[in-house]
Amino acid sequence: MVVESNCEIPENLYYFIEGKNTVWAKLESPDTIVVGITDLAQTMAGKIVKVRIKKKGTKVEKGRPVATMESGKWAGPVPAPVTGEVVEVNAEAEKSPIIINQDPYGKGWLVKMKMSNPEELKQLFSGQAAIQKLKELIASEKLTCKRL
Repeated sequence: MVVESNCEIPENLYYFIEGKNTVWAKLESPDTIVVGITDLAQTMAGKIVKVRIKKKGTKVEKGRPVATMESGKWAGPVPAPVTGEVVEVNAEAEKSPIIINQDPYGKGWLVKMKMSNPEELKQLFSGQAAIQKLKELIASEKLTCKRL
């Protein structure tokens, strides 16, 4: 785990980074990933008060919303890091969105997706490239992460 300005960056994840949108993906099986938002994203959003996640069985294109979130200062989409189908939804995150702020890489996961093309994972940031890109975003936004 790398920590930059109090922001946690797990090294074992894949990252979809587009502008200020930062989403993580963790390989659960050869064709299934767990998806959530990063520590940076939950910090920038502030206290998340509502999350709507696409229903199980929904097909989502890479970059299109797999969920939407609302906080006191932000509302917007959570992009899918790859193209695939939602196979499981974190009902707990929908009921108690604060867990996304409290544990973005654990209990605050959003969906599990069956990837249409597992090769798409290679297009995401990982390892040192991900750490560098996220550190640059933290610096440009002058962020110090905090959990609620």
